[in-house]
Amino acid sequence: MDDSGERLRIAAARADFLERPDIKTAGVPDLVSASWRRSRSAGVQADTYTVPFHQDIDFDTRLSRCASPVLDRLTADMSDVPVSIALADAKARIIERRDCSTAVGRVLDRVDFNPGFSFEEDGVGTNGIGTVFEAGLAVSVVGSAHFNEALTPFACTGAPVLDPLTGRLEGVLDVSLLAETWNPLIHVLVKTAAGDIGSNLMLDRSRALQALFEAYVKADARTHHAVVAVGDTVILNQRAQHLLSPEDQFVVQEHARFLMARASVRTDLVNLPGGRTLHLRVARVEVGDDTSGVVLLVSDVRHPHNRRSQSGRQGPDALGSLTDDLPEHRAVAFEEPWMSTSKSAAWNRALRSIWTAMQEANPILLTGEAGSGRLRLLTDVFSEHSPGGHVVVVDHVDEVTTLPEGSGLLVLRDIDVMDSGAVRDLAAALPSLADSYLLAATAVGPIASSHAASGLMDHLRCSITVPPLRHRAADVPRLAADLLTELAPGRRDRISPHAQRVLAAYSWPKNVPQLRSALGKALLRRPVGEIQAEDLPGYCHTTSQRQLTALELAERDTILATLTNVGGNRVQAASTLGMARSSLYRKLKYYGITEL
Repeated sequence: MDDSGERLRIAAARADFLERPDIKTAGVPDLVSASWRRSRSAGVQADTYTVPFHQDIDFDTRLSRCASPVLDRLTADMSDVPVSIALADAKARIIERRDCSTAVGRVLDRVDFNPGFSFEEDGVGTNGIGTVFEAGLAVSVVGSAHFNEALTPFACTGAPVLDPLTGRLEGVLDVSLLAETWNPLIHVLVKTAAGDIGSNLMLDRSRALQALFEAYVKADARTHHAVVAVGDTVILNQRAQHLLSPEDQFVVQEHARFLMARASVRTDLVNLPGGRTLHLRVARVEVGDDTSGVVLLVSDVRHPHNRRSQSGRQGPDALGSLTDDLPEHRAVAFEEPWMSTSKSAAWNRALRSIWTAMQEANPILLTGEAGSGRLRLLTDVFSEHSPGGHVVVVDHVDEVTTLPEGSGLLVLRDIDVMDSGAVRDLAAALPSLADSYLLAATAVGPIASSHAASGLMDHLRCSITVPPLRHRAADVPRLAADLLTELAPGRRDRISPHAQRVLAAYSWPKNVPQLRSALGKALLRRPVGEIQAEDLPGYCHTTSQRQLTALELAERDTILATLTNVGGNRVQAASTLGMARSSLYRKLKYYGITEL
């Protein structure tokens, strides 16, 4: 896109698209065209520019620490180039910016390209940070390829920073400059630097692995229980291997990864597929400010001496979140068959906790990652609890002044992103609402006392967490089949066993919407018949279908990075990696890398 003629064609295509969104964007790269359509669907205005600002960002994170030496080197290497270098976190919020040119920096200041501002695509349209999260790969957005008019003077190249062990997108490295000075070499430079930050994340993980192993050894020496350590690797003692079948081990590991983010949970119950219930004593392993894993003491609750400690909850965590003051419902056994459709212990626990809260008429705060299915779970449980009841989902006080007559569920959606004025209005209006409406609210994470939504906490009674899709791997095939039915109603499209394994192995950092998007793209490639693995987007193929060691994960990510850098040319990749082509092909098969 460095060619001026191509930039003019894209500018003309953009003008036509803004006037008539239904036309085909001929001559525009598919990635840009798809981003324009997403931006318009999200309600972004091309002629109105507003960038959300966040005051509660932690600028001293593991990502920033691992990126610092790479940013130092990149800034030194580009000291004579008129660019600005930015690092964004996993929510597309800028956490650091370094200017190699004060002139470019001053111009970027005018569009709020500064720490604290969020450049998610559904907020500001196509750009070199937010579009990386949507596309899952490095992108260059030059001039009129931006959706918003305010950004068209710039060229932005962003590359994803991936954690080599988890495969999660931890942030984005971006280089921005004026459009007329953009050079394709910047794209390669940014991708390489983002890969170096990922390598530093890998090195940082070694401390976490050591801490997890030491905690496991200490626990195993002090108890006669089954001990399971779960982090970047999984360790089981002999008693755990004897107590848990391979299927049981998978359920416990999946639930343990969910518990890693729940600092307040010290004990828990997990229902196994065979009907048994396990009691877990949970110890979190910390390295600095990060959680490197959990060590679980596992026992079967059928033993009488285990029953006295099946419940309980320690005090609020060190962050002092207001939601820690809300009691967490424990898992309760029910006979309703619709409550056991999931194979995820964490999902079933959330489902049953919601049911219990509704039975007790307790207002609910439902937390979980965006796209994890919080609202869908709430409404599904309520439809079983109160068939025919109204469900009203609101994000503004005007929507709650006239509720339908009768009973129902009132859901305050995403209170953690509401502006302070809307939160105050809602909090003031709630006491006057009909008593027949059960109150629920959703949020991405805990609500700190300084947050605007803290004023709603007095109206809520319990906190429940919904697990992300990566902690529900066993549910992905069934969920994919349901989504396929929604995407292609009336058609008999199926998913092949190989494609199902690929879907279950991927980490899905954007949860259910990303799975829906992947299936939608697969349907475009194969509109009739059984969807094959090769029909799925390339990013779905970057996870092995077995548990990899730390060294294997590092090798896999090196191979992927090299293949990407050479445009998928396997002969050139083998030469760059210094291995025989036969060895590369064998490793591609071993790691399940079938497409880029």
